[in-house]
Amino acid sequence: MTISKIISFLLCLFITTSSVYAGDEGFPGRKKYPDIPYVSLSDFYNGYINNKYVVVDARSAFEYNVIQVKGAINLPVNSDDFFAEINALAHKTDNTIVFYCNGRRCMKSFKAAVKSKLSNVLVFDAGVFEWAKQYPDESVFMGESPLSQDKLISSSQLKEHLISLSDFEQLIQESVLIDIRDLKERRGNGLFLLADKSAPLDNTKKLERYINKAIKEDKTLLAYDNSGKQVRWLQYYLENKGIKKYYFMEGGAKYYSYK
Repeated sequence: MTISKIISFLLCLFITTSSVYAGDEGFPGRKKYPDIPYVSLSDFYNGYINNKYVVVDARSAFEYNVIQVKGAINLPVNSDDFFAEINALAHKTDNTIVFYCNGRRCMKSFKAAVKSKLSNVLVFDAGVFEWAKQYPDESVFMGESPLSQDKLISSSQLKEHLISLSDFEQLIQESVLIDIRDLKERRGNGLFLLADKSAPLDNTKKLERYINKAIKEDKTLLAYDNSGKQVRWLQYYLENKGIKKYYFMEGGAKYYSYK
């Protein structure tokens, strides 16, 4: 092989390799779970409309009830019954099961694929928001479809309701304060002694009770989660109910430290 041919071969190899990595750019799950096959947005849509897939939402019930791919089945990957339920579902169909979660950095879909121990699975790792923006007619938001794009909350809208721990503490006395962590994360008492009430996101009855209390008493609603990621879902719930007087503790409980 001549030197020119070797150079051409190496150049083609470089271009091909670069293209593969470029395609994975911004999708960390693909590198972390290299053995799990994934599907692109366009390919997922084509398979979806042609009924080739069984679509499974691996997120919590609360997230699923806020926004979902139309027709998706909700099987939270963190549920104790996940393995039994996903395998029971797989036995009822010959179609490929496609898992999805929130977005590119969300690993729940990949974890679900691994935990299922099934071979005929794919992961749609672009997430429900990219799907909803591209295919609003095939999306459900707070029980309604098609999705209106102005219902999606931007990062700037979320930041307007995030406050520091010190500012958060100053508002506690005159507010209704809830801890929306699940019981495993809460591990007993809340962070603010008897001031906060446990109201996990999936316990809508408790959420309603304290939200209605804040409305009735004309008080600000304060809420915090474990790491500052779950409050965005509560914000959808509050905005949908028309509530404007609310704040979240920036960073969540894991940044809290007793003085």
